Amino acid sequence: MARAAEELLVAPSSVSMQIQELEKRYRTRLLVRGPRRTVPTAAGSALYEQVLALLQGLDAVERELSHMGAVERGTLRFASSRTIGAGVVRPVLQSFERAHPQVDVSYFIMCSSQQAKAEVLDERAEFALVGRIGSGWPLDVRPLFREPLVVAVAPDHPLAAETQPTLESLSRHVLVMREAPVLGREQVSQLLAEAGISPEILELGSTEAIKAEAVAGRGVAVLPRTTVTEEIAGGALVSCSVAGFEPYRTVYLTSLSKTPLSPVAQSFVRLIKGRGMPAEPVGTSL
Repeated sequence: MARAAEELLVAPSSVSMQIQELEKRYRTRLLVRGPRRTVPTAAGSALYEQVLALLQGLDAVERELSHMGAVERGTLRFASSRTIGAGVVRPVLQSFERAHPQVDVSYFIMCSSQQAKAEVLDERAEFALVGRIGSGWPLDVRPLFREPLVVAVAPDHPLAAETQPTLESLSRHVLVMREAPVLGREQVSQLLAEAGISPEILELGSTEAIKAEAVAGRGVAVLPRTTVTEEIAGGALVSCSVAGFEPYRTVYLTSLSKTPLSPVAQSFVRLIKGRGMPAEPVGTSL
């Protein structure tokens, strides 16, 4: 009793009174008091185990509430390349801001994946969402999800009139794409090579330029689904399902090596990860 009172910073008589109150409440003896030591009864041991589990549960609740509070009060600092920002990030960020109105958001939309990664290296951003990875950067990288690429053409394009277009159908038209390895270009090239076809390919320097060519009927655009959502909804483009042609691009998350993400960042990443298909694992260093 004396050692318990010392640890709890109370008088020994206070410990004895609390034990007596517990014994009255549960109508059973909890301790056997001897001349040299005091030991718990079977009921006392059972009560101890139950209370211990209860206190551990309360600790878990406090940790969870603390985590939620950190999300509500934190700052979200991240960067992305332009194509990922326009199609992938924008709708998710709007949902996140509605759910967490007290969170401050600092978001940098960069022209390229290289520039987005530089924001992390310079510690202006906690993490970056990019579509290209490479060597020589002291960053951690992990794939978040895969986003399908779609074949999009003008409504009056010949490919749009085909009921079931095939890879052979693609070979008769100009494919308009970004340069390798941007926007899944390498995977598109691999699928075409495996099919044994080599259509004419026009490389352009921006997604907007590719969409403009497709809208004008001068080619077949192969772009991430989220980048042509508005054009397809507005009727400027139509999506064609080509048998045997299902390319995708991978969206990666990069952050400083051995630096865990903040609760705010983790919450946002979980939300944006649900935007696409599961991604294949890659190495952890960029």
